[in-house]
Amino acid sequence: MTDHLSPVVRTRHLAVGYSGKAVAAIPDLDLLGGVVWHVTGPNGSGKTALLKTLAGLLRPVSGEVERRCGIGTGGAIYIHSAPYLFAGSVRRNLTLARPGDDEVRTVAEAFGLSTLLEREATTLSHGEQRRLALARAVVGRPSLLLVDEPEGGLDDEAISAWRACAVRAVHAREPVLVVAAHRPLAFEGVLVREIHVSETSPDPRLARGLDGDVFVP
Repeated sequence: MTDHLSPVVRTRHLAVGYSGKAVAAIPDLDLLGGVVWHVTGPNGSGKTALLKTLAGLLRPVSGEVERRCGIGTGGAIYIHSAPYLFAGSVRRNLTLARPGDDEVRTVAEAFGLSTLLEREATTLSHGEQRRLALARAVVGRPSLLLVDEPEGGLDDEAISAWRACAVRAVHAREPVLVVAAHRPLAFEGVLVREIHVSETSPDPRLARGLDGDVFVP
């Protein structure tokens, strides 16, 4: 469990991108719990690169990232917009982090997976795969959960389950939740802080756009 008064991740003068080429300059961040960190910006602006960098999956092009948690179960977990599923059943995917039976049952019920536990994960529909990816991440008890376009392919019931997870995370201040999305339905009425990703300037240390706390109406 993390210290709620200290940032799980801190960045300074950060530029992110691929193969050493910066695509976005990022405002300095101190990522704490108690709020949903909503990454915004146009398509191609570097939102995914930022999430992967915060998760430890990409190296910064420049600047610093200080992370107070590991990567994987209990640490930083990143969910791609096209989620990766492991071979085997839905149940196997949910038990990779070795949660208790009650935890598996609870998360499966929350995301509408109870009747699918013995199904081969790769045979699920796109929406079911999205639900499984979210459920698997939640049951892994992350300190930092980074999700790319979480609501793509989700039905109303699944969005409601995702919103309930976000609300619990905000109230418990853990995991620290960072989400890249255009206008997520699940955050209505939830305290949100926006991180606006801008294209890199000639000096990648110059970043724009860290907005204040807002309630999504």
